[in-house]
Amino acid sequence: MVHKTIGLLLCLLPLVATNSMATGASVENISARTSAALIEKNQSNPDFIILDIRTPGEFSAGHIAGARMIDFYAKSFAKEFRSLDRNKTYLVYCRSGNRSGQLMQAVEKMDFKKVYNMKSGLVDWVGQGFKLIPSQPE
Repeated sequence: MVHKTIGLLLCLLPLVATNSMATGASVENISARTSAALIEKNQSNPDFIILDIRTPGEFSAGHIAGARMIDFYAKSFAKEFRSLDRNKTYLVYCRSGNRSGQLMQAVEKMDFKKVYNMKSGLVDWVGQGFKLIPSQPE
């Protein structure tokens, strides 16, 4: 896992380096309770994206309603992440906050409008009594 994480950060570094005019993302670490309030407030906002960066297996077992998944450990992660619209606002989460916390180190140097990191991930979300939904079979 450590090697994959280092590889991911190395994949994102060229993005940071080539974006030298970037002013940096506005990144904020928030709790599950604050995340739930943010989701509620932005229910009808098409520019607010909930981003789950866990694996497909983790995602299908249960995720926050409306979340979009990009697998942090996938070879395509850096490319998929670079393709995100930087003018939108993102709430990023993983299981415990480890993967999303690592990602925030790179995101802080990118020109995203606003990125929220659910600092303790779904461990805190479920611990606070918030629900997850399973993926629908295709």
